[in-house]
Amino acid sequence: MRSVFLLWPFFTTEAAPALLDVVAEHARRIVYLSAMSVRDDRAPEENGFWGEVEHLIEKSGLEWTFLRVGGFATNTLIWADQIREGAVRWPYGGAARSLIDERDIAAVAVRALTEEGHAGAKYVLTGPEAVTQAEQARIIGEATGLPVHWNELPLDEAREELLASWGDPGYVDSALGHWGSLVTEPEPVTHTVEEVTGVPARTFREWAADHADAFRPLSAQEVGGAYVSLFRQNRFVDTPKFMSTDMVRIAPLETAGERKELRGLEEIMANSRRLTADYEIHGVEVEGPFVAQDRFAVRFTFDEIHVPTGERATKTKMSLYTVAEGRITREVYYYYYEP
Repeated sequence: MRSVFLLWPFFTTEAAPALLDVVAEHARRIVYLSAMSVRDDRAPEENGFWGEVEHLIEKSGLEWTFLRVGGFATNTLIWADQIREGAVRWPYGGAARSLIDERDIAAVAVRALTEEGHAGAKYVLTGPEAVTQAEQARIIGEATGLPVHWNELPLDEAREELLASWGDPGYVDSALGHWGSLVTEPEPVTHTVEEVTGVPARTFREWAADHADAFRPLSAQEVGGAYVSLFRQNRFVDTPKFMSTDMVRIAPLETAGERKELRGLEEIMANSRRLTADYEIHGVEVEGPFVAQDRFAVRFTFDEIHVPTGERATKTKMSLYTVAEGRITREVYYYYYEP
């Protein structure tokens, strides 16, 4: 017997028929990770792409099992940076969700993939209780030993932030609408995980305790690795997320040779924009991070063109960073140009 687990990664289903044809050539069973919002009394198109994929699978001739899952506990990792700073800004703090531990989803999926008796099942999977989003933030704070407060995010700001992250307006509006409904009508709780596996689903508190380290302040090694990774991906605009708002930068070349301190992220970024305004960066090589206790060093080599003159040059910078509470608090660096 060959079985396939399907996690559909798109917001549309155009490619699904072709994929299912390929699956049917190699397997007889498919287990599909669907959504709890899918309802059998609706037309497929009314259930979003999850329902449309379910409908296509039902027509494929494959033996199938649908895992209709609610919210993932792991999605709260989106709050990690905010929790490290002591407050979560998010909409609908009163929305009660029956979040499920991803390990419980996997346990049910393994049964459906490897055992008989699951064909045609539509398993609605949740955690064992509904917990409001504000309470989730508090529980994570308790697990990490960090005080965490809930700050309600206005809907217009929430929509703008989610559009920047997700891109699809329909999906964003659907998510916000769903969360809003959960303030008065909490997500349902099922015991399907235990019925299928024989083991009760993990609570959100258990999940938070097991993942506490993911929310605690990052070490110098972790900050350095993530910071360097952004440079290697040419994502320079994202680097400030690892900098403290009151960070200090000492850079003699940027301050006419003086050992002058630039204080605060706003002053530092404004100075950087001034210095790079006439340059186009065509590439950057990064060596490091070289970590020692609460510091890390990085060697950058920039391939750049001075736009007014058209001159191309290689510029190298060696930076030494100090990290505290998961943020870069100090940077000292020097440039030099290769002949």
